[in-house]
Amino acid sequence: MSEEEAAEDLLHALLLPLVGRRLLVPRAGVAEVIGLGRIRLREEKPDWLLGEVAWGDRMVPLVSFEAACGDPVPEIGGRSRAVVLRSLTGQLGRGGLALLCQGLPQLVRLGKDVIELDADSGEGNGASDDAPVLCRVRVLNETPAIPDLERLETDVANVLQGE
Repeated sequence: MSEEEAAEDLLHALLLPLVGRRLLVPRAGVAEVIGLGRIRLREEKPDWLLGEVAWGDRMVPLVSFEAACGDPVPEIGGRSRAVVLRSLTGQLGRGGLALLCQGLPQLVRLGKDVIELDADSGEGNGASDDAPVLCRVRVLNETPAIPDLERLETDVANVLQGE
């Protein structure tokens, strides 16, 4: 196999650090990783929809994946970041949504030889069975979750349309 063919077989992804877990998202789905300089928190339910964060000239919904899985809402600290995701369904307009993460994501290039489906760990990592998780995978010595981003986007759109 040539170097070119080997490079084509790699998945470029980001490992997002959360509280108690990590998420694996495709690099192509991430628009930008930003600080939380301008954030507008909301008081209404559901708890997992934290509010909005400024991204350029617009505000995008900010989601806590941990809370969406039934865990407590994590604290927003100095190392917290927002990972702005491109819209998959178009329901949220041009901006998509942002996931709260605890630190800077790690860029990874994964080949077939280092990633496999993890059938042992279950979907929710001890959280609700209704968690927005497609599956978990084994990547070297970790088992990050693959989030159901379409479902998250639909859930956010449904909440915002109901307001």
